[in-house]
Amino acid sequence: MSNRPIANRDTPDPWLLASPLQPNLFYLTFTLGNRIEIWSSPNMEDFTDQNPHLKKSTIWQPPGGSPWSADIWAPELHFLFGSWYIYAAGAQPGQGNPSHRTIVLRNTNPTRDPMDRESWVFEGPLRGLPPHQWSIDATVFSPDPGLSAGMAEGVGGYPDDQRRWYICYSGWPLGDHSDTQQDLFLARMRGPMEADESSLVCVGRAELEWERPEGGRRGVNEGPSWVDFGRGGWKGIVYSGHGSWTSEYKLGLLQFVGGPQDDLCQERLWKKRRTPLLVSDKNMGGPFGPGHASFVPSPYNDGRVFCVYHGTERADEGWKNRKGRVICLGQECFQENARTMCCAYSICGPANDTHGMLPGQPMQANQGYGHGQAQYPGQNQSQYPGQSQSAYPGQTQSMYPGQVPVGHPSQHAGGKNNFDKYAGEIEKRIPAQYQGYFNKAKKFFK
Repeated sequence: MSNRPIANRDTPDPWLLASPLQPNLFYLTFTLGNRIEIWSSPNMEDFTDQNPHLKKSTIWQPPGGSPWSADIWAPELHFLFGSWYIYAAGAQPGQGNPSHRTIVLRNTNPTRDPMDRESWVFEGPLRGLPPHQWSIDATVFSPDPGLSAGMAEGVGGYPDDQRRWYICYSGWPLGDHSDTQQDLFLARMRGPMEADESSLVCVGRAELEWERPEGGRRGVNEGPSWVDFGRGGWKGIVYSGHGSWTSEYKLGLLQFVGGPQDDLCQERLWKKRRTPLLVSDKNMGGPFGPGHASFVPSPYNDGRVFCVYHGTERADEGWKNRKGRVICLGQECFQENARTMCCAYSICGPANDTHGMLPGQPMQANQGYGHGQAQYPGQNQSQYPGQSQSAYPGQTQSMYPGQVPVGHPSQHAGGKNNFDKYAGEIEKRIPAQYQGYFNKAKKFFK
């Protein structure tokens, strides 16, 4: 994936999904504050104004001062039970952040076109959640395979009315209105517009040091998104920790460790990884503060997912300049002992391939999803203009700063001249911001 911004404008809290009704079509929603828009594109990495196929629809813009019209955050579009629904957070005008609750909109279009503004009905707060609990960033999911997913896995799927449905959201602890703690809560759904309050449980508490901004005074777990690698694979919730207004915002992992028939509303069946999944590094030159991600399964049957997160171009920009970006992740990144990843690295290629990109290096093409020209949308067959699949004869993997290929002449006695020659070629392909690292690393191979 290119790891470049997918739009010209800010797209904080990006929710991107592949249409279940139309091939090669993607929908994007994100925080706009006073309204909800849906954007559609045939390319999951291109929602820019230059895209001639980009469409935008403002499907709900409540009059100022009307109920739940203030600070509308993190809308998510879901296709459930044959209809479209949007879950978002809205606040009451004049009552501020403490009044945020999860709200629902329902689409009534008989052709199931979510872009039709006139077919959306505002239903108000989601029924069944504690009425006095602050709640944002709600997501709805099922751990059971649907018909299409089930057939793809060869295990048989279920219609939506036979699947178990859950809602996960970020909320203040019950009875706590101090605005210093955000935890993750989970409940069963009775239907698309009602939760079962009796099943409510806290599955993730913001207790780890890296989740707590302002010197530990606050705890933040928010932006949950369900990820499922299929039968026998990792499944659980990817969430955001730390302050969304800082460059220390990052993605964390909350794994479901129960069986396929277990009720997810059991705190003991959730295990938080103590190290983050995705972070930024000021030394790597951005992007910064990766958070509030959504996930799209890879269509190539390679067991990977496309992670759509927002990040800022520069450090310490606060809530400004947050734009959605896409990287590709394999299941190995989610394991308990896996290394924390830096979002400056764009991860590409199938799981059994080691080729990739230099940190932060943009792809040279931005090809459409599913067009068959490359392994992943936006991935060029070669890494750099004019470069073949391997940089040197017999080399089967691309290089990172300071990495020398196996069998390189510099690994043998008397190979200094060859090393200098190849090092010069490598240095030409390294972005300027990383040449300092490469020069420091060269001395270890001479």
